[in-house]
Parts: sequence; structure tokens; C-alpha cells
Amino acid sequence: MPENNEERQEADVTPEEEGALSNAESFEALPEKKPEQDLDEDEAQANDLLDRLQRLQAEFENYKKRIDGRFEEAAKFAREGVLLKLLEVYDNIERAMEVDFKKDPAAAKEGIGAIERQISKILSLEDVRPIESLNKEFDPYYQHAASRTSNPDLPDGKVVEVYQKGYMLREKVLRPAMVRVNRHESPSASEIEEDANESSEMDSE
Repeated sequence: MPENNEERQEADVTPEEEGALSNAESFEALPEKKPEQDLDEDEAQANDLLDRLQRLQAEFENYKKRIDGRFEEAAKFAREGVLLKLLEVYDNIERAMEVDFKKDPAAAKEGIGAIERQISKILSLEDVRPIESLNKEFDPYYQHAASRTSNPDLPDGKVVEVYQKGYMLREKVLRPAMVRVNRHESPSASEIEEDANESSEMDSE
């Protein structure tokens, strides 16, 4: 009879209870992690990440060196191309110098005109264009006011004379134009002195 009681007790165990008992046994079977083991794993992961970062940094430095080298090479060949074009201009200047300006002024003038057209073509191919300044509103970004004048018959702030042409390289000012600007108000003593100094510098050049 006792055996029948034990059998009934075993039969009364539900599937949920059996699963709970199995999980409890499995949990008890897991070995307990020590804090030292956690620290070792964290340190190994940190070292792995540091090693990856160092490799990426080295690869980036190598890539940067390759790109810099390509830019330097491209700039070198670009300079060579411009120099070759200038050599052609120099050749034409030498030929023009062989012409007797007194005996054949027309040929001399034609030779100089050909050189001017050749230089203009080179500048155009390099995306260099002149800045239109005469009779334009003065803009300090495009022009440098080398001197001032005060003429009430002319608009205030207009460029009335161009001493030296300015040029653009694509969208950048390669060289600002040196101009004379009309101002209705009288210039101050410091402005007059500045204009005089700049005029003397221009004369010396």
C-alpha cells in the first residue's frame, strides 16, 4: 500500500512543475562566475577593440599619404603644362625681337599682337579672366583703391580709372584690380597720405 501512495504522489506532479524542477537543477549545475574572470574578459575585449582602432588608424594614415602623393603629382604635371605653354610664348617673343621695328613696324606690331592673343588664349584655357572694373561700382573684394578723386559730376563710388587689371581664377580673385575711385566726400588727411604712398609705390614698380 505505501508503494501505491508514492505512485499517486508522482502522478500528481504537473508538467509545469516538472519544467520548473528541471530549470532549477540546470541553474544549480551552472558554475559560478568569479569577478576576476569578468575582469579578464573585459580586458580582452578592450584590447581587441584597441587593436582594431590602431589598425584602422594606420590604414587611414597610409590612405592619406597616397592621396597627398597623387595631389602633388597632379600639381607637378599641371605646372609643367603651364610652363610648356609659356615656352611657346617665349619662342614667339624671341622671334618678334628679331624683327627690325624701325624698318618694318607693321610686322613688329603684328608679332606683338600674336603674342598677346596667345597669352590671352592660355589664360582662358586656365580659367583666368579679367575683372571688369572701369565705370563699375567699387567693390573691395575685386578692386584695391590705389587712389581717390572727388568729382561731383560722376557717381559716388564709381571706378574712374584702372591702373592695373585684376584677374579671377575660376571663382577666386587671383589678383585684385588697382583702381582710382570717385568719392563725393573729401578724403581725410590719413587717406590722402595713404594714396600718396601707394602712388609712389606704383611709380617705383
